[in-house]
Amino acid sequence: MICQDYGDRADMHPGDQRLVDNVGRFGWGVLSIPESDTSGPWAFTVGLWHTYRVPEVALFGISPDNAMGILNLVGDQIAAGARPHVDQPIDDVLPDDYQMRLRPIAEPWRRPFFGTALRFYRATAEWPVLQCVWPDRSHRFPGDADYPIALEGKQPRLELTPVEHPEGGWTAYYSEWVEWAEKK
Repeated sequence: MICQDYGDRADMHPGDQRLVDNVGRFGWGVLSIPESDTSGPWAFTVGLWHTYRVPEVALFGISPDNAMGILNLVGDQIAAGARPHVDQPIDDVLPDDYQMRLRPIAEPWRRPFFGTALRFYRATAEWPVLQCVWPDRSHRFPGDADYPIALEGKQPRLELTPVEHPEGGWTAYYSEWVEWAEKK
C-alpha cells in the first residue's frame, strides 16, 4: 500500500488510509478488535515488517486500549533496535518483573485474524507475525503446566493449528470465519 501505488488510493477505506498514514509517520500502526460473543479482544501491529523487516506482533485477551498501548511500547523497542524472535522475552511493557513472550503463529490463523495486514501487504507473499503472550500472576504462560484453567480461553494458542487447538471461543471464531469466507 505504501511503496507501490496500485492506483486505488483515492478509493481506500478511511481506516486503511489512516493506517497507511500512521505507518508512514511512525513506522507502524496498531489495530484492535473488540471482544465479541465468540472471542475475546485482540490487537496487532501493521507496518513493522514494512519499516524494520521484523515480524508483526499480535496480542490477545487484553482490552483494546491496553493492548494498543503495549504493542506501541513493543514498537518503540523495535524502533530503538530490538529484533523480536520466537520465545524471546519482552521486558519493560508490564509492571514489576513480569515478562511477555513471543510465540509463532500457525498459518491457518493468519487470514481470520489479520485480514487488514493482508490488505496492507497485498503483493508481499510472506510477512511474519508473532503472538505476544502474557503470564498469569505466577509467571506461567498458556500451555505451561499448572496454567490456570480460568485463563485458558483468554489467549488463543496460535502456535497450534485450529485442529490441534483446544475447543473454545477462538476455534469457534475460526470456524465462523471459515464458513463466512466460503460464502464469499
